[in-house]
Amino acid sequence: MHSDIKDSVVIITGGAGGIGSKIAHTFAAAGARVVVAGRNAEKLEALATQILSDGHTCLPLTCDVTDADQVEALMAGTEAEFGRIDVMINNAGGAMFVKPPEKLRPEQWRAAIDLNLSSVFYCSAAAGQRMIEQGGGRIINISSVAGVKNSPAFVHYGAAKAGVINLTKSMAVCWGPHNINVNCIAPGLTATEGVAQWLPPKTQEDGSPVPPLQYPPDPQNVADLSLFLASQGSARISGEIFPIRALNEIV
Repeated sequence: MHSDIKDSVVIITGGAGGIGSKIAHTFAAAGARVVVAGRNAEKLEALATQILSDGHTCLPLTCDVTDADQVEALMAGTEAEFGRIDVMINNAGGAMFVKPPEKLRPEQWRAAIDLNLSSVFYCSAAAGQRMIEQGGGRIINISSVAGVKNSPAFVHYGAAKAGVINLTKSMAVCWGPHNINVNCIAPGLTATEGVAQWLPPKTQEDGSPVPPLQYPPDPQNVADLSLFLASQGSARISGEIFPIRALNEIV
C-alpha cells in the first residue's frame, strides 16, 4: 500500500512533536526519505535514531520555521542530502498564551501568528519554488478546527489557523498549473501526551467504552491522512480541508 511513497523526500516541520513524530514514523515505514525539522536538536536526534534503528531513512535538521533564512537553509540542506523535495508537511504550531484577547500582548500576538501562519507561508513558498522547478509536489498544511469555529480562549491561534486554511486554498489555485497539490488537515483535540490532562474519559457512565468516532482522534489518524494526501490516491484532490475530530466536537 502507498508504494508510490517509496523513496519520496518528505519534510515534516514540528517533526519531534506528538503529531509530527507519528507522521515521521508513518512516512518512513512507507519507504520515504524523511527530514524532521524543529528547534529542539536533542529531540530530533532521538527521533531520527529511532527511525534509523528500524531500518528507515531520516535526516534531522534544526530549524526555527519563523525565520525565513533558516527555512531556506532547511530546503537547501534537504536538497543537498536527497536532491529534491517531494512533500512538504507544515506541522509546526501551538496554541500559546491561552488568555482573553484584552490580555494578549502585541508581542504574543506576533509570536503566535509567526509560528502558526507565517511559518506555513515561508516553508510553502520555499518548497513550492523547488516543486515548480522539478514539475510537481505535495504540500500538506496542518491547521486546526480552531480555524473554522470560534476560539475564544486563544483568538490569536484561531485567527492564524483560519489563515492557514485560506492560504491553502489560494496556493492550490496558484500552483495547480505546476502539478502541486496543496491540502489542509484540521485536527480537533488530538490525543497526544501534551494534552492528556484535557482528554475526556474513555468510558461512559455505564462503564461501556466511548465509541471511537466520539473520542478525540489519535496522532496516527492525522499521519494516515497525511500519507493518503501525499500518495497517488489523492492526485486529483487540491485546495481542500479535512477535519479530523470527535463527532461531538462541533465545527
